[in-house]
Amino acid sequence: MYFGGYYKITCHLKRLIILIFVPLLLGCSKQSEDHPVFKYYPPDDVFEEGYASKFYTHYLPKNTDGTKRTRINYSVYEKTGIDKYTARFYNAGFELTGQRYYSIVGTSMRLDSGMRIWRADTTIADIRKPFLQDFINNEDVVFEEVFESNGKIYKEVDTQLSVSDTIISGIAGKILKSKAVIKDHELDSIVNQYVSESYYLEELGYYGGKRIYDESTYQTELIEQMPLSKFEKLSNHNKRRVAYIDPENTISDDADFKICGHETRIADYYNSTPDGRYLHSKQAMLDTIYSNLDKAKLFDQSGRLVFRFVVNCEGKAGRFVVDGYDLNYQPIEFRQETIDHLYGILQKLEDWRSVTTRNEARDAYFYITFNIDNGEIIDILP
Repeated sequence: MYFGGYYKITCHLKRLIILIFVPLLLGCSKQSEDHPVFKYYPPDDVFEEGYASKFYTHYLPKNTDGTKRTRINYSVYEKTGIDKYTARFYNAGFELTGQRYYSIVGTSMRLDSGMRIWRADTTIADIRKPFLQDFINNEDVVFEEVFESNGKIYKEVDTQLSVSDTIISGIAGKILKSKAVIKDHELDSIVNQYVSESYYLEELGYYGGKRIYDESTYQTELIEQMPLSKFEKLSNHNKRRVAYIDPENTISDDADFKICGHETRIADYYNSTPDGRYLHSKQAMLDTIYSNLDKAKLFDQSGRLVFRFVVNCEGKAGRFVVDGYDLNYQPIEFRQETIDHLYGILQKLEDWRSVTTRNEARDAYFYITFNIDNGEIIDILP
């Protein structure tokens, strides 16, 4: 099975003693390694089986007074032929939001067809020029499609600006930059435009990127990769959402914590305008964390330590659980002293703004992620 980054490591160490520990189904695909495009995707045996990537997408307004937001989304990839693959896109609730069918022609990625789903309406893209990205050359890489959104017809034209080599976390990859112009198809007037950057890493796939608008940036980062079978189990559980926190298995003392509504009606922190968040601003939250932080208790660990919890309709937090991931997005265990220390700091954050939908305060799932590198906190999300 393929879990982000793990395949690459085992593939390069295959002739070493790591062979003792690697399941036989992990093989190095020569075709993918040599292919000018597919070398930047997982190997064929993984790709053909199908895999899912989980992403955070951060909304970063250029106005420093604006509210930052983070969304969760998933992409599922399956190779369907020698030079073809599909991608399906899902929101945090595992609802399908779109699907695209790609083919590889030489060194270029071509979009053959695609559709979007918005509020139960499905729209099919009218693709006028299909070449989306080229992993080697920039010449004549222009993509054009006409699509419908909210009852209006738009035309989008993407022009590739550059392609360059890069290394991220020690893995070779490509950065592809392009400029997109979106016009009102009837009036031929510009309604939006942005510059995008897409990052692809060898044997890993799409790693993330940016869409840079005049007033904001959307930044996407890979958080986890999983086999398609795991994704299907999560998305088709039919009983509980993947965000569900079992009140009988938490690290917190929840004797005095009560949710206001039914278990099935717990929302997500971003199901509100504005989002649910720490009441005294993100900066106030960071000030509290760093002023109480004992760096010695982080030791020399690296990875992501994720605390998930529920904030009820009264703005009280409870039902804390914790998960750890290494830099290759694999589950790991952080030292208990580190977990206890950071959890103790989070208990000092007592004031939360609950989620409100249709003028009703609701319970919601929240999370705080500590990105740690060699005993240093390098970022706190969201």
